Amino acid sequence: MPTVADTNTVIQDVNTTTEESAAEQIDDSGDTIIVRSAPTSQTMGTQVINAAQIARYPTGNGTITELLKHNPNVRFANNTDSSNNPGEIAPENVSFHGEKFYNNNFMIDGLSNNNTVNPGNKNGDLSDDPDGYSPIDLPSGGTQSFWINSELVDKLEVFDSNVAAKYGDFTGGVVDARLKDANLERASGRVSWRSTRDSWTRYHIDESKRESFEEATSQANQPKFTKNFYSVSVNQPLNDSAGLIFSYNRQESKIPMYHSNLDMWTNQERISETYLLKGTWFADNGDIFRMTGMYAPHKSTYYKVDVKNGGFTNNGGGYRANLEWEHFAPWGKITSLAGYQFEQNKIEQEASTYQSWYHFNNSRNFTSDAITWGSTSGSSTQLGYLGGYGTFGTDKTTTTLKQDAEFTPFSALGITHQLDAGWQTDLYQARYRRFGDAALSRGVATIDTSVVCQAGDDFCIDGEQYFKSRTVYPARTVEGNYTNYALYLQDSMLYKRLEVTPGVRLQYDDFLKNLTVAPRFATSLDVFGDRSTRLFGGANRYYGQNLLTYKLRSGISANIVQTRTDANSPWVGDTTKYSTYDYDISDLKTPYSDELSLGISQRLMDTVWTVKWVNRKGRDQFGRDRYTDTNGNNYYILTNSAKTEGNTWSLTAQPISPYHFAVADISWELGASIVKNKSSSQTYYDQSTSDENMVIFNGKLMEKGEMDALDFNTPWTAFINVNTFFPAVNLNWSQNLGYTAGYSGYSISTVACPGDNSACGSYEGSASLYEKTKYKDYITYDWRFAWSQPTFQNQSIELTLDVLNVLDNVIEATQTTGSTSKTVTYKTGRQFWFGVAYNW
Repeated sequence: MPTVADTNTVIQDVNTTTEESAAEQIDDSGDTIIVRSAPTSQTMGTQVINAAQIARYPTGNGTITELLKHNPNVRFANNTDSSNNPGEIAPENVSFHGEKFYNNNFMIDGLSNNNTVNPGNKNGDLSDDPDGYSPIDLPSGGTQSFWINSELVDKLEVFDSNVAAKYGDFTGGVVDARLKDANLERASGRVSWRSTRDSWTRYHIDESKRESFEEATSQANQPKFTKNFYSVSVNQPLNDSAGLIFSYNRQESKIPMYHSNLDMWTNQERISETYLLKGTWFADNGDIFRMTGMYAPHKSTYYKVDVKNGGFTNNGGGYRANLEWEHFAPWGKITSLAGYQFEQNKIEQEASTYQSWYHFNNSRNFTSDAITWGSTSGSSTQLGYLGGYGTFGTDKTTTTLKQDAEFTPFSALGITHQLDAGWQTDLYQARYRRFGDAALSRGVATIDTSVVCQAGDDFCIDGEQYFKSRTVYPARTVEGNYTNYALYLQDSMLYKRLEVTPGVRLQYDDFLKNLTVAPRFATSLDVFGDRSTRLFGGANRYYGQNLLTYKLRSGISANIVQTRTDANSPWVGDTTKYSTYDYDISDLKTPYSDELSLGISQRLMDTVWTVKWVNRKGRDQFGRDRYTDTNGNNYYILTNSAKTEGNTWSLTAQPISPYHFAVADISWELGASIVKNKSSSQTYYDQSTSDENMVIFNGKLMEKGEMDALDFNTPWTAFINVNTFFPAVNLNWSQNLGYTAGYSGYSISTVACPGDNSACGSYEGSASLYEKTKYKDYITYDWRFAWSQPTFQNQSIELTLDVLNVLDNVIEATQTTGSTSKTVTYKTGRQFWFGVAYNW
């Protein structure tokens, strides 16, 4: 068994294929250094992107998920990079192996960055129908709590298959962003600015919709926008063993929007900020301490179309603090981590009452002096909309304690063992709050030119009109707290050329009250003993995280209808009513995904090529069943009836080291994949009844929830990234060429049954008709130029230019067929991003 000295001990995690599973080396001082490596079979399901690569990739908003475009096992939503809304800055939605986009585990420095309150809300698309248009919205904010920029990341680890037992709370993939540490060599820093705008962007818009698009009368149509990204980073060593790094990053986008009935422009805003302070201390005994504080809010300001005082802001993000301690001992290394996080998704509206007043009523010969705007409602009536729904939102606090132990490799009976073990406890406290009563007008206003209003009556206009009925959503608070416990053990065993890594993860939570056992198994064989040909595979189970959606939306639609006989009479309340369903979660199982994988890695000269197949079967996922009582009323109950299945065949290749030529250094990476995904639920877990809407799909009448997956389903993609560095002029040129094969999608139209389609049978009512449509092959080609010029000592100025969709290709994203026409949505055309930075 190798020995380890008490001082100058180094234990490393190596996330790429290494020469040995565990090796023993001697440094200059004579101390033994133990080098640990991740099991080969697990590295074949791991992608590692370092800070240098991040800085070279062509980039737009610079989100964490944008980096996953260089992973063939990932699929983006079909409407990603839509030409309709290039002003958005929110992280993109991604799916691993056909799993739901909200079932991934996003982490920052080993702590969860998952929004578990309502991440799948509205299928993840909030650009067209943002939270806040309804008083009973459960605010979501997307799948990631903090929208951090990739500039802050030192290393991104992506796990898509054969995932180690230390990771849980996912059925898709794991994405762990490790933030930059302080550099103790010298004081340094960086200030930067990047920008793009509509004048630097080529739009591709369906000609039949171009006029309405350019009018900018909805949140989803963004013909005008300006994005400015700012950052500053200061690195300060305190002494030879400790240092601090402070970073501030701000991303802002302004999107003008026109209200035709109000005849006014408003500026929508999207802002994301990150304040980061991180300290690192290397103790004399070799231990490492890291302390991190981060405040990362984001907000999106919207305006209801043609509603006066109808603006509202969706506030998200929050703050976190964590302490990490890496302790080295003769038996190995143990990493202890303690963290606290607060996050919110709060909607603040300009007003807490909403009315639809008469602007004009021809039958009563009435024109309002107070409501000077209006929209057509019937041939002889115009209504003016005013106000909003108050302030409401969710917040969640998370306290995490965890330890991971990596034991020094040892040999027994000719087998080398490399043990990993750990535990984790997460305490969650979540709540939904409506901070005050919200009241909405009900029915139509009563016109009375002699009316005298009571003081403070928002539902009455002196000498004009008043309401006799309104709906009140009372202030309320709902809490949902639970604790999650996890324990894992893994042993990577090496016998000659065979490596076998069994593991298990146990998890229990007092929310669903389920104890889950997730076995993990991965293996690899060095066929010829020279590491040139390696076979690998695995069989694993992953359990998903809990979603607090069902608890916090309980009773969210509670409302009271109030009436009065005239404007001077008191409001009289009716009994409390509900307009949405509440779900009983007491008997639910925890969703899981079973995985099988198989592959081969082959070294050819100075390159490594890897072919891999991954099969995922998602089971016990949340769905709904419908039943009918004896009176013929339909009800829905939350069940574990939903399922998914995905098959991914992927190819990756890259050289072992860059090619060095007389004038340039060149490196490259290649990836390609074919996927086939199925899903039994199209609308995920949204509370609407759209999964039960009737559709005609592939010539058959069925409920919408019975269809195949329609998103994240591009079947065949390939990419190659080539990076060229010209040292003589300090110029770096990165090119990314992507190809997506043509595939069959569906256009959607509405038919009236039974007369409009023979598939209707005896069904009477409306149905959505899904007809196959062929999407063309398309190529994406992106550039990034980075030029650096030294100025004084260690200082330099840097200019960057990103050109996305260099060839300005016209790429169809989605198609929708109406009663008389078809609408095509395209991806954004050529777009320029310019940046400047100063380094010292």
